[in-house]
Amino acid sequence: MKRQLNPFSIIVSKLRYNMKFIVVSLLFLIPIVILLYGFISENMAKLKENRNDHYGIERVNEVMPLMLQVQQHRGLMNGYLNGNTSVGADIQSRQADIADTIARLNQLLEASTTPDSVGKWQEILEDWEALRTTAETLEPGVNFQQHTELIEKIRQLMMSISDETGLSLSNDISTYYMMNMLVNELPQLIENSAVIRGLGNGALSSGQLDDETRIQLLLAEAQTYSAVVSLEKSLANVIRETDLLNEQLVVKAEAAVKSIKSYLSVLELDILNAKSFILKPEEFFDFGTATIEIADELYGLSYSEMNRLLDQQRSRLQTYNAVVMTTTAAILVLVILFYGAFYRNVIDTVGALKIRAEEMASGDFSKDIQVNTKDELSDVSQAMILMQQDMNRIFGHNQEISERTAASSEELMAISQESTQAMQQIAASVQDVSEGTELQRRTIGEVSTAMGEMAIGVSRIAEAASEVSDVAIRTNESALHGEEQLTETVEQMKSIKQTQEQSAEVITKLDEHSAQIGKIIQAVVDIAQQTKLLSLNANIEAARAGEAGRGFSVVAQEIGKLAEETTQSGQAISGLLNDIRVLVEEAVASMLEMQQETDQGIITIDKSKLMIDHILENIRIVSEQIQEVSASAEELSAEMEEVTASIAEVALISEKTSGEAETMAAAAEEQLASMEEIEASSAELRDMSQQLQEDLSKFKLKA
Repeated sequence: MKRQLNPFSIIVSKLRYNMKFIVVSLLFLIPIVILLYGFISENMAKLKENRNDHYGIERVNEVMPLMLQVQQHRGLMNGYLNGNTSVGADIQSRQADIADTIARLNQLLEASTTPDSVGKWQEILEDWEALRTTAETLEPGVNFQQHTELIEKIRQLMMSISDETGLSLSNDISTYYMMNMLVNELPQLIENSAVIRGLGNGALSSGQLDDETRIQLLLAEAQTYSAVVSLEKSLANVIRETDLLNEQLVVKAEAAVKSIKSYLSVLELDILNAKSFILKPEEFFDFGTATIEIADELYGLSYSEMNRLLDQQRSRLQTYNAVVMTTTAAILVLVILFYGAFYRNVIDTVGALKIRAEEMASGDFSKDIQVNTKDELSDVSQAMILMQQDMNRIFGHNQEISERTAASSEELMAISQESTQAMQQIAASVQDVSEGTELQRRTIGEVSTAMGEMAIGVSRIAEAASEVSDVAIRTNESALHGEEQLTETVEQMKSIKQTQEQSAEVITKLDEHSAQIGKIIQAVVDIAQQTKLLSLNANIEAARAGEAGRGFSVVAQEIGKLAEETTQSGQAISGLLNDIRVLVEEAVASMLEMQQETDQGIITIDKSKLMIDHILENIRIVSEQIQEVSASAEELSAEMEEVTASIAEVALISEKTSGEAETMAAAAEEQLASMEEIEASSAELRDMSQQLQEDLSKFKLKA
């Protein structure tokens, strides 16, 4: 009878088949979508970073004029407080410019984008307001120092903006070096030049150069030379990493370096090494301003070049993003078209194979399978055709075999009856074996219980042994650590001793230099006295000799040499005083270091005591664990005695079981002869052969 197909089951089967294709499609598309999403996210992150870099460099460029204006105000105020009152109008003009710049920056800085920078900006506003209102009442040195601190905060604001916007974290080498020039090197170079301008203007205005101002100018000069070298290196890196660098930037950088070096030469000749000041304060200030303006022009070109590099970077990212998106979309369209054609072909072929398979499942093997495809599914259809042919042949042959099997099953019934009698004798023997087996089972149960208790005891011993091992390890580690702490204590005490010896040597050097200072001062006094005597004698002799007094010009020359020696002695005194100041600082640092080493030694000794206490506690735990191991060992001994008794009882039962086994062996020999005939057939075979005939009759075979 042919099986009827349920239309609902057909629909469900098609839906399941389509769901498989949908799942495969999703599994194919998910990696592509993930990769595309990752690429787009990464590219968008780079574009966002590029926008943040633009924002950061624009804000830094807006802050730069404020630094220049405060620098000019510092230089003018230093000259004004040192006696140059003609710059009052210029000071008022600079204050107005600073107010305008502050108003503009208040609108540009956003708290949501750069919160830390906004906090620094508020500090700058408060410091400027306080400085503006008290500048004319301060000493020149204090006023200059407060201006310098304010300028340093402005530089820190520029670096903070760079950090918060990610400008200082750029992965592109050319933009990194350009950013470094804009945020660090050029502002530092301009600040050093401005410091020289302000200090030099103050010295020229007051007509004197004290030691502190000289030291500050020398320090600023050295820092400026270092900044110039750093700028040249960064510019060389930018030229190397950038394909089309603006030539004006290179020319302006060379001009700025040349101007700064010329300005430093003027500083050395007309201020640091000049016996008397000839250069006017206004000229030196204007020269410094011109130098700073050239550096500022270089800053502007660098800013424009930085923007150009960022624009190129953004354009490359946008172009690359568009190309990838377009290429991906085209590839997906082609894949979808090919996939749709493949899906249609597979659906049709599989549908035809499915219909024929359902007909074969219902018993119809009389029709051939036909599919219109030349891919792998055609191999499947050929395999099904071969299967259909083989099934026709097999089912026909089985129908013949089932008829012969029915006759053989009748003969097997008689043989099985003879086997039943032999099995009864075997059952009696098996009963005796069963009773012995039951007794043996109970005995084995007792053995199992004893063995379980013994296992618990062994487990306790193992746990205790493990804990003893762990405690021993911790005790060893604690002892070693205590030894290290004690060794560290000894080293700390040695270091304290060395620090004390160094302090003694420093004090000794201070005494020696003090003695030398006394000698040099005495030499200066002697030379001054000789200078006075020679000068007096030269005047007297020249007056007496008249025309012949020309020979006394030698005396005048000696007087000049003695004056030069006096100047050198004064410089030596200044150098020794500086040495003494450095040595005093070293002595103070050594004493502080000795105090720290002493405190560290005390802490180390305390740690050693704690570690020794911990070792004693671990030893106590080890003792307790050993006692527990001893108790577990005693319990284990008692359990072993019970196991021995149980094993003896099992041996007796085994002897009885052996006798019964001999009886079963004799019966098994008789049964073996009958079972050899039963192996090929049984009473059930008859029923199976009948069922086989009924099943094979349902199939409709091809003639």
